[in-house]
Amino acid sequence: MPIAVFELACIAIVLLTLVAMTRLQSATVLLADYGALAVAAWVGEETCIAAYHHYAYSSAWHARLDLVPALVPLIWPLVILSARGVVTSLAPGITAARRAALVGALVIIDASLVEVIAVRAGLWTWAEGGHLGVPVVGIVGWGLFAAAADAVLASGRRFRHASLVVLAPLATHALLVASWWAFFRWAWRGDLGDRSVAAVALLGLALAVGALRLRRDGRAIPRDVAAPRMLAAGLFATEWLLVAPTDVRLCAHVAAVALPYVLATELRAPSGARRQPPK
Repeated sequence: MPIAVFELACIAIVLLTLVAMTRLQSATVLLADYGALAVAAWVGEETCIAAYHHYAYSSAWHARLDLVPALVPLIWPLVILSARGVVTSLAPGITAARRAALVGALVIIDASLVEVIAVRAGLWTWAEGGHLGVPVVGIVGWGLFAAAADAVLASGRRFRHASLVVLAPLATHALLVASWWAFFRWAWRGDLGDRSVAAVALLGLALAVGALRLRRDGRAIPRDVAAPRMLAAGLFATEWLLVAPTDVRLCAHVAAVALPYVLATELRAPSGARRQPPK
């Protein structure tokens, strides 16, 4: 897909997703969370690229904010906000710490799909390989940022949005450096080959079983929560079909990520009153 077409599709998806999300919470709250996350995402990416030189975006992107394409920090807040909606739907009433961990874990799963397709499409590149061309620490990094961001937003404090811009990037750097020296510098580096694909496939099966159990217990991702996610997933699914539809390993990864979501999503429209947004 030409980069200009991809960028236009991203703009359309951002706008449509924001409109769809207003069905679940007020536009004022949504835009405040979205704006703070966008600024924090740019600060986090800009400083990570400048400090670690571990990845770089293609020069084909048109509008850039120094090292980061302008569209990227406009897209990632939607990934995090939609992940918060999923966690609220499937695990209501959990502690703040568990909630942040689940949001981070969910974003790691989402980021894994985005990363392997985007790298294959040449939207950005990494300094070393890993799982399908993406170092595992690079995928985990977005989950660390999401967990930190959720913890700040969920605090409910008056100046949480201003705090988010500072605390989420700082926490991400601290967690990245700690995880790098504790683990990722020594393990799971270089081309992981079929081993990582098999591990992702097994994880996908385990999550699929978990999704079925949640459905049995009467819990599912409401269609209003799932719809914004489907918009972005559709774009990357199209990109995947254009760049590598016959790559067996990439197909296995896409299937492993998609199956649990399909099983966990409510297919019928929710009944009753409008669902409450994540706090």
